[in-house]
Amino acid sequence: MAIDLQPWLDGIDASMVFHPANAFVISCGTVTLDLGRGKVLVIWNRNLQIFQLPKGRRNIDEPMLSAALRETYEETGVRVTPLKLNIATRATPPTVDEGVDGVPQKSPQITEGHMSTEFVGACLYPDPQSDTKALKAVFFFVATADSTATGDSGTQEAYEKLEASWVPISEVGEKLRFQGEVSVVMKAVADIRKSGYTINSA
Repeated sequence: MAIDLQPWLDGIDASMVFHPANAFVISCGTVTLDLGRGKVLVIWNRNLQIFQLPKGRRNIDEPMLSAALRETYEETGVRVTPLKLNIATRATPPTVDEGVDGVPQKSPQITEGHMSTEFVGACLYPDPQSDTKALKAVFFFVATADSTATGDSGTQEAYEKLEASWVPISEVGEKLRFQGEVSVVMKAVADIRKSGYTINSA
């Protein structure tokens, strides 16, 4: 007996809403850790008097990972290296097993077991800096750096008043102003450990 797909399709149609590109602000940042010292790279925003994770808006045609690395460098003066992790993601795996008797295997809804530099998570909220209604989506990637190295100077925009700081992972909850960013750090730490890396205590 044929299955009536119309109710299912009608449900998709009813929930599908179009938004133009200018209704979104895509921002990218990093959770950068010094694994050997158990520290996280954050910024002190002197204008707002709060600690935050480094992040900023993506340029036109810029890959999100590249934007995250660039913004981190511009805001902190620290050059960071992406860290490959076993991240649960809805991105499709690079190859799909042939399955049984040559019948292609359907791609899993959630992919795990592949080391990659996919984003570890995102924070979504109405953009407080937009004159018109816009949803801000901040995609975070995991990276590493040496907390004892001296960062470059003169990398920030003229209006930015940011100071790079390394804080112990155990202090992230009390330092970062936004709980969403605390959750991102905790997810990054969990994925790092799940992927077989060791994080030393500060």
